[in-house]
Amino acid sequence: MTFRTLNPAILAALFAASAAQAAQVHIEGAADAAGAYELTAGARLADGMLLARPRVDAYLLGASFERPQAVQAQTRLRAGLQYGAEQLAESADAQVAALAHTLLTWLDTHQATGRAPIAGAARLIQVQPANNPVLAPGDTLRFPLQPRTITVMGAVEQTCRLPHSPQRDARDYLRDCRPSVFADRDNIYVIQPDGHVQQLGIAFWNRADLQAVAAGGTVFVPVRASLIKRIDPLFNSDFAAFIATQPVSP
Repeated sequence: MTFRTLNPAILAALFAASAAQAAQVHIEGAADAAGAYELTAGARLADGMLLARPRVDAYLLGASFERPQAVQAQTRLRAGLQYGAEQLAESADAQVAALAHTLLTWLDTHQATGRAPIAGAARLIQVQPANNPVLAPGDTLRFPLQPRTITVMGAVEQTCRLPHSPQRDARDYLRDCRPSVFADRDNIYVIQPDGHVQQLGIAFWNRADLQAVAAGGTVFVPVRASLIKRIDPLFNSDFAAFIATQPVSP
């Protein structure tokens, strides 16, 4: 009986193909299995979450799934917001220009992260293929500790970090963080710590049902439409979407 061996070049090609299909995933933060791991081809988000073994003090609602493949689109989103804020900063009204510079400063200190929302616990998304993507090289799972505050920002006199109250309605936080005279009087955006964004009516004519903000969430007060719509009618919703890309920090 004779045994045949594959040509070394073919073997090298096969190993290279196998390596290209594998995913090196990083697990960071409050997880027992923090570190870098090489997962087999086809491993999914739920597999990474189960591998991570988050600690009991991990804030799962604020877990962050960051993907290199999402960075480019988020970078474009950020560039569009910077352009819109720069145009607003050219206003002859010094107060409008100051608000625009505040938004620009925030953008300058917050880069695209590639963060994508996680739709639920690992066992739940295991049976939801649409919410359980295949992992790719460079993906990161980050598990923060639970914050004790929420942030109110945007068209406000000053960005506020306020104590979190579990049952407090999102609109009530505006009592403690005064909106700018250039704030939209009809709507706010709530960015929950899992990355989901909600637009809430706050005027008498469109007032939404009560909506709590989870710890680590953000209330974004949009710029008045009459100031921004000629520059970019999607500026406010895009800004809220970009806030959602930022990891939660305690």
